[in-house]
Amino acid sequence: TGLREAGYKYVNIDDGYWDGRGSDGKLRLNVRRFPSGMKSLTKYIHGLGLKAGIYSDAGDNTCGSGGVAAWGLGVGFVGHEKEDCNLYFDQWDFDFIKVDYCGGRHAQLDEREQYTKISNAIKSCKKKNVVFNVCRWAYPGTWISDVCDSWRTTGDIYCAWNSVKSIIKENLYIQAYTGGGHYNDPDMLEIGRTLSHDEENTHMAYWCIASSPLLIGCDMTTIPEYSLNLLKNKDLIAMNQDRLGLGAPVVQRDGDVYVVAKDMEKLMGKKRAVVVMNLSDETKSIPVSMEALGFTGQVGVYDCFTHQTAGTAQGT
Repeated sequence: TGLREAGYKYVNIDDGYWDGRGSDGKLRLNVRRFPSGMKSLTKYIHGLGLKAGIYSDAGDNTCGSGGVAAWGLGVGFVGHEKEDCNLYFDQWDFDFIKVDYCGGRHAQLDEREQYTKISNAIKSCKKKNVVFNVCRWAYPGTWISDVCDSWRTTGDIYCAWNSVKSIIKENLYIQAYTGGGHYNDPDMLEIGRTLSHDEENTHMAYWCIASSPLLIGCDMTTIPEYSLNLLKNKDLIAMNQDRLGLGAPVVQRDGDVYVVAKDMEKLMGKKRAVVVMNLSDETKSIPVSMEALGFTGQVGVYDCFTHQTAGTAQGT
C-alpha cells in the first residue's frame, strides 16, 4: 500500500488477546487467536521494518470484556504493573502500549497515581523507547505530560461526521497541551470507511495540523483509493510530523468556520501550517486574515491537497 514508506510504522493489537490470568498471577494468551505466540508475531512485524503495539487496562478488567467475559477479567495492570510490563516489552518485545480505563474506573483507582505507577514500570524495563498512550476519554490534566507520550482527549470516535465534528470542537481549545514530544490524541482515524471526501479531508487535515497520532481505523484490506491517497498525503503528513510538534490554536473564527494555525520548522519563522474548517452544514466563505496568521506583506500560499502553489496573498 505504500503506508510504511509514508511513515506509518506501528501495527497495534487492541483488546481481546488474553485467556484470563492464571492462579500464579501470570497472564495467559489466547493461543487460538495467536497460535504462534506473541514473540514470533513481534519478530515478524519487526522483520517488515515496522513496530508492534499492544493493549491493556489501568485497572482490573478490560473494556472489551464488558466486565463479564472471563478472558478479560483481572487481566489489567493493577497489582501486576512490573510483571506485565516485563512480559509485554522485555519478553514479547512490543514497542507501544495503549492503556484503557474501564477497569480503572471499575476498581475506583486514583488515575494519576495508577498511570504514574504504570509509567514507572515501563521505564524500569530493559527495552527502552516504549511509546505509552493513555486512554481515559478526556484531557487528564497537565500531570499527564510527565507520564506518557500521548493521551486521549475525548470519548471514543465513531464513523459519522457528527462524531468527527464534535471531537474537533472539543480539541480546538486544548492545543496548548500538545508539545515537547507529548500529544493530544483525539482517537483513531475513520478514513476509509463511510465518510464523504469533504469529511475525510477535514478529518485528516485537522488531525495532521494538531500533531495528533495518526492511527488508521478502517479495514486495511478494503481502503478505497481516494482514502488511501489521503492517508499518504505527503504534505499533510509533513504538517503532522513537523519537528516542532506543536498544537494548532484557533487564530480566527466566524460562527462554525474556524482557522487554526501553527509554526512549521522554526518558531516565529516564515512558514506556518493553516487549516480552514467549515464545521457547519452550509457553504461558507471567510476572508482569512494574514495578520491573524502572523504575517505582513506578501505571502506565498501552498495547497496541501493539490500539492501546488496557489499564488500569493496580501491582507487576506
